[in-house]
Order: sequence, then structure tokens, then C-alpha cells
Amino acid sequence: MSGVGKKKKALSPVTCHLTRALCCFLFLALFSSSAQASFKLQKDPNLPKSNLKQQPIVSQKSPVLLKADTVEYDQDNGVVTASGHVEISQDQTIILADTVVYDQSKNTVHAKGNISMLTPTGDVYFSDKAEFSDDLKSGVIHQFKARLADNSVVVANAAHKVDDNITHLFKAAYTPCKCTDDKGNAVSPFWSLKAKEATLDKGAQEMRYDDATMDIYDVPMFYTPYFSHSTPGADNQSGLLTPSFLRSRNLGEVYKQPVYYTFAPDRDITLEPIVTTKEGNVMAGNYRQKFDNGLLNLEGSIASAPNTDPAGNPVAGHQTRGNYDAKGDFTLTDNYDWGFDVKRASDDTYLRLYNFSNDSLLTSRVYAEGFNFINNGDRNYASIEGLSFQGLTGQDDAKVIPVVAPLANVSWQSDPGVYNSRVTLEGNTMSLYRITGDESRRLSGTAKWNMPYISDDGQAIEFEAQMRTDVYDVSNVTLANGQVFNGVTGREIPQGSVTWHFPFIDQMQTSSVTIEPVVNVTASPGGGNPEKIPNEDSQLPEFTDANLFSSDRYAGLDRVENGPRMSYGVRGQAQVESQEFVDWLVGQEYRLNNDPNFPIANDLNSHWSDYVGKVGLIYQSYNFGYRFRLDNSDFTPNRSEWDAGYNHNPFTINMAYLSLHNDPVLATREVINGNGSISLTDEWSLTASGSRDLHNDQTVTAYSGLVYKNECVTLTTVVGKDYISLLDIKPSLSFWFRISLKNLE
Repeated sequence: MSGVGKKKKALSPVTCHLTRALCCFLFLALFSSSAQASFKLQKDPNLPKSNLKQQPIVSQKSPVLLKADTVEYDQDNGVVTASGHVEISQDQTIILADTVVYDQSKNTVHAKGNISMLTPTGDVYFSDKAEFSDDLKSGVIHQFKARLADNSVVVANAAHKVDDNITHLFKAAYTPCKCTDDKGNAVSPFWSLKAKEATLDKGAQEMRYDDATMDIYDVPMFYTPYFSHSTPGADNQSGLLTPSFLRSRNLGEVYKQPVYYTFAPDRDITLEPIVTTKEGNVMAGNYRQKFDNGLLNLEGSIASAPNTDPAGNPVAGHQTRGNYDAKGDFTLTDNYDWGFDVKRASDDTYLRLYNFSNDSLLTSRVYAEGFNFINNGDRNYASIEGLSFQGLTGQDDAKVIPVVAPLANVSWQSDPGVYNSRVTLEGNTMSLYRITGDESRRLSGTAKWNMPYISDDGQAIEFEAQMRTDVYDVSNVTLANGQVFNGVTGREIPQGSVTWHFPFIDQMQTSSVTIEPVVNVTASPGGGNPEKIPNEDSQLPEFTDANLFSSDRYAGLDRVENGPRMSYGVRGQAQVESQEFVDWLVGQEYRLNNDPNFPIANDLNSHWSDYVGKVGLIYQSYNFGYRFRLDNSDFTPNRSEWDAGYNHNPFTINMAYLSLHNDPVLATREVINGNGSISLTDEWSLTASGSRDLHNDQTVTAYSGLVYKNECVTLTTVVGKDYISLLDIKPSLSFWFRISLKNLE
């Protein structure tokens, strides 16, 4: 790092070894108001004039303790001279110097020789000579040096302390980068800021520069007549954030320059102008505000873009495109809160085109909920919400996308009763509307009784019985015979179940093994899904290891599982030391009737389900997980899902794979994706990621990046390609670059 005198030379390294105590700099109020002190000597005729080892001094604030090898006190002139290992401490501020002279009559302090001070904020300041007056509120510091709490370095030929907040620096330089190598030799920092004059403003928590340059390895690269940045640990500060650069086929050249402005500690706004050469200009923004009872987050963007036809081809003129996302979460009382999350986009491809998100469905929600509101109990809950949706796939028809309002749920559970049994009451109501298609209004109530039992030999048995009643008012429901039904319908569903567990545990000194067979038997009558009840919330049933032992696997209420059925399986785990772990599960279901509404096998006529299970393994730096669904007749995989990872310097690798074979709901698909990085050096790393559709033999995405990161700068370069087309979005090769400088973001 260059010096700041008339002649440029390498700075001497800031010493990192504090010789005694905490090795700190200059006097009690240089940058911290908590360190201010006004020395008032206690005149005592019995005190000797020399050879004092320790002298208490009374200040206008907290007491000051002065220590030195020799302290001479001239009571007649009111002068204290301390020399030899001088240490002054007050609260959490410690000052060291070779010599300190305090003149009470002139209210001046002179210090020289290896001056250092540690402030309560963790900043360390250094100098060889300093003079202060006016209770240390003003003064001049020669050859000023400082190492701030985050290891940033500030140097100046001279520093003029104007008051408690303002210190002017002359011929100043600042850098958060290293100024010495591993052997302590001075080196040029990666980047630094230099200025003829700079101001350290403690009140505003910022450094300001006049006629400043940014140097890269001591070579001036940029000039600005004025610049400022926050000090370490500062509150939010307004200013420019890190820009980014992008080039892609769809957008052309792109420049993003976010601007941050803080109104107060509880609210701020970020505006991000986005300039593109092909798709017009965009203004994006984010407003945030905290309240005593919650928070508000408003995001959005608006663009003036070239017109396109429905196929995405450009036509004459411009159109306005945009989006918004408004979120709020507020507490009403200890037991009640409410909020909203409202999302909308102008069209199907806007968010993806401008790289805001890859969402294919936007869900808007307004809600209120209560917890433990009945006699301050801890087992009751209620919620009410409204939902609307926007599909972004290009095939979605807004006329058939529903609006749900209200959707309400309530649940109450009793205290333990006889044999630790509990009673649970649940209620639900839903109203669903759409412009075209069926509509439904639902009222549902469920009463449950549950009793656990543990035998003397460790068997765990859980009994459960329930009665559920659903009433529907529906319209425009098309039946199998082609007729349309409008009216009221319903059902009553009694159900009973028993779940049995018998865990076997072997505990060793540094490891343990658990094996647990599980059986669930559930009985309910058939015919619980009449065609007059439309299916709105149970569209995608999945039979997996996660719901193998569930009595009802549907996510919603419009569909229920029917008839007597039994699930059985075994699960277990083994723990060896702290970094070696494996767990597994395998099982199957059998049911008496055939209910194709919930497929348990690819053969919808089978009473036996496919085999489902999982295996998870952690071994030192490796992790592996495999979930499967094997055909019940020949064990061929109908569903395979695995993920694997390795994390050990210098490598990080993660892979994931999904294969579905003739799935009754999701058809056939096969996808693999992964990401990884390798650390080439301590600063350089290479990253890569990609996704491929193996079923259609098509690459989806492929990206690679080069990252340079040290203690004060991060440089990121990414190049990649998206291969998927959607209306006006074409397969595109993109290049992205971003530079991030410590403390300048």
C-alpha cells in the first residue's frame, strides 16, 4: 500500500502484536464517546512528586486509572508527567504510550512514543506523537495509523480531531486488504482508496473522501471528486450497491445498478435500474419496513419492452410488462397473527425472461391464524385464508384457474384422559370458484379418539378411531354419463386403525443399532369418493416411504382412501462415532379392494402395493440418499430418486437423480442434475452446474464459473446456456460478471 506523504513509498506494516495488555491508541475519546474523559486531579499535599506507580484520576464520567514506571505530579502548576510503560484505562478503553504530560491549567494532553489505544468497538489506533485540548475533544495526531475492528487499515500524515464525532485526515489512505505477507513484510494491497483529505464521521458512521482515487496494487485506476462508505459495524447506510453485468441472447447486454436508501432504522428501499439492449429498460425495487408487531416487504418491477406476438416474435411498438410481490406478517396478540403474500406478473414469460425467477405458478394468499386461544391451552389452532393462482406455463387457462375464499381450518385436542387417551376435533370449510368449470363449497368435521399403549417388553401400540362427515354444495360437475350435477351431496366416513411398533436397540460404547418392525392396519368402508364430489385438493397422490404407515395419504380432503388395508415394514438406523450414520426403511401395503384413485402400484388392479423404502448414509465427507419404489412382481424400479454429495477440500460435489417409469399420475420422466466446485488455490475456485432430461435426451441447463475471493474482494464470472424455449424466450448463452468489494457494498 502506498504512503500518503509527498513521496510514494511502501507503508510500513501495521504491527499486529500488542506488546502489553491489548496495545492500543490514543486517548479516551478519539472515536468513541464512551471513552471521553476530563481529567480532574485530586490535590493532596501528602502525595509525593515522583515515583508513583499508580495514580487514580477523577473524570467527569467514569474513573480513569493511570499506571507508569514513573509519575511526577507538580501540584503547584497542576502538571502530571508519566513516563515508562504508561497505561491509561477507562471502562473498556486502554491507552499505552512512552510519555504522557497532562497540564490541568491549560487542559492539554501531550503524548509521544509508541502511542496505541484499544477502543470498546475493537478498533486499534497508533501514533508517535499527539496533542489534545478541551478535555480531549480536539487535537492533532501525527502519522496517524489505525486498524479497525474488521482488520481494515487507515493511515494519514496527520489527523485533526475536531470534536467527539469528526476527525479530518490529511493525505489519507484506506484498505480492508492485507498490507503484509505471511512473514510480516509490507506488500501492496489488492485495492485501496486514497484522498488528499478524508473525514471519519463517527456520528454518521461513515468515511468521506475528497479527490479520491481507487488504486489496484498501487496503480490508480478510478478517480472521483467525492466518495463515501460506511465504517465497520455501522448501521444501514444509503448509497450505491454492487453492480452486475450480464450478456445473453434474449436480453443482449445488461447492466444492473442497485441503489440503497435508508429512511430510518426500521425502513429502507432498494431501487435497481436494469438496462438491456434488446428488451428495453426495467426499474425494479424493494421496500422494507419493520413495525412493533410485524414486517412489510414490497417488491416489484416495471419494464418498457418491445411488442411481441403470441408466439414471441417481435412486432412494432412497445408494451408495459412487470410484476409485484407484496408480503406482510403481523402479530395481533400473543395468540393471533395475520398476513398476506400477493404475487402477480403481467404475462407468462416476464419473470423468467428478466431473470427474476423460474416460477411456473404464482400463489397469492391472505390469512389470519390463532394459536392456543382456548383457555390459553397449548393444543388448539385455527386459520382462515384466501388463495388465488396465476399459471405461467403458457398452457394455463385463467378461466379455469380457481379462487379459494375462504379456506378455514380449526383443530382442538383434549388433555390426556383415561389411559393417556386424547380426543381431537377438526373442522374445515372451503369455497372454490372459477369462471369456467365446476365449483364447490365444502363443510367438513372430524372427531378422533387416540390411545397409546406400551407393553412391559417395549411394544408400542397406538389405537385410533374417527368419524368424518363432509357436506358439499357443488355446481357444474360433469358425471360419467355426461350429465351435469348441481346440488348438495355428502358422505360419512368412519375409520379405525391400529399401529404396532417393536423397536430393538443395541447400545454400545461409541455406536448404536436400532431395528423396528412396524405394522399399520386401517379399516374404513368403500365408496367414499362419489363422482358428485369434484377433486380439487387431492390431484397428485404419491405412495412413498414418507406416508407408508399413514391411515390416509391424500394431501387434501376431497378424496379419501377406502376399504380395509394393511401396511407393514421395517426401519432402522446405525450410528458409528459422530460422522458415520446409516438409516433405512422398506415396506409394502395390502388392501382388500381396488381403488384406482390412490395408486399404490403401476398395476392399478393389484391388491399389493409396490415396495417402497429409503436408504440414507453419511460417512465422513460423503453423504448418500436413495428412495425407491420397486414393482411388486419383478422388483423393477418404478421410481428411483437418489442424491449424493462429497465435501472435502478442495472438492464439493452434489448430484441428484429422479426416474419415474409409467407412473399412473406423473407419467415417465428421467432427470439428473448436479453442481460442484474445486478450490484451485486459496483464492481461486471453479464451479459448474447443470441439468439434463434423460428421457427426452435433452440438456436443460449448463453453467460454469470462475470465482476469485480474498479478504477484501470477490470476483465472479459465470458463463452458461439455457436450452429450453418458451414463447419469446429462446435458448440462450449467457455471460455474467460481478465484483464485490468489502465495505463498499
